[in-house]
Amino acid sequence: MPFVPLVPFCGWLLCLLCLFVADVLRDLLRSEVNVLVNQKILVVGGSGDIGKAMLSRFLADEAVVFATYNNHPEALAAFSQNPNFSAVRMDVTNLASVEAAYEEIQTKGSLDSLVYNAGITRDNLLLGLEEKDWLEVIETNLNGAFRVARTFGKIFFRKKAGKMLFISSVAGTHGGRGQSNYAASKAGLEALVRSLAVEMAPRGVLVNAIAPGPIESKMTKDVMNLASEEVLRRIPLHRLGKPEEIAAFTAHFLSPEISWVTGQTFAIDGGFGL
Repeated sequence: MPFVPLVPFCGWLLCLLCLFVADVLRDLLRSEVNVLVNQKILVVGGSGDIGKAMLSRFLADEAVVFATYNNHPEALAAFSQNPNFSAVRMDVTNLASVEAAYEEIQTKGSLDSLVYNAGITRDNLLLGLEEKDWLEVIETNLNGAFRVARTFGKIFFRKKAGKMLFISSVAGTHGGRGQSNYAASKAGLEALVRSLAVEMAPRGVLVNAIAPGPIESKMTKDVMNLASEEVLRRIPLHRLGKPEEIAAFTAHFLSPEISWVTGQTFAIDGGFGL
């Protein structure tokens, strides 16, 4: 039998062991830093300022992200090259469209979390507020949330796990001048969250809401143009919030670490409600 030197063999084995340990450590470190690694998240309403900030954060944390758009897919073009991103058309005011999006997403696997971020404003003082403006806001902000929750809730109900997070507003609690329709839709949304939390808890599904205060975004631009000093006076930190701050809170909340909170609305508002 020919003699086989053990030193080269041991060196080769040690090299393989080092590579294996390095891979394990890398995965452990990545999971600690990026809390959403491999989590599958649906963001309904991803084309606004807060929505885009969420998409950027979730993808940076290596989540698998689905984002919906209605009429303007180009709004999500910046994310299209990321292999973990998929854009899906959905009109939350149309049940058939919501169900079609559900079927499309189902072909790509299950979900771990859903974020309902769809919302519109049609601000006006009561005497100038037309009925169509009232109905459009309620239809998107509240009725749309119901359609999405009922349709996609089946996923979480079956798997006995998951998170549903709805983006509300401080207007739902505190109201706002010229925002009776918007405030009513968000107050209704928070009541919906509390009821769904009770219904879904036996299946291990967490249902919560985030209520941002005034944020630097296109949606709040009109409000700031009308009453910027009044708004800033009500914020103890005396500045508007940033979309990235909402995204950061959301990312942490969707992480597996948060598992014993449901039926709550969290005000991220710089102290606006104090």
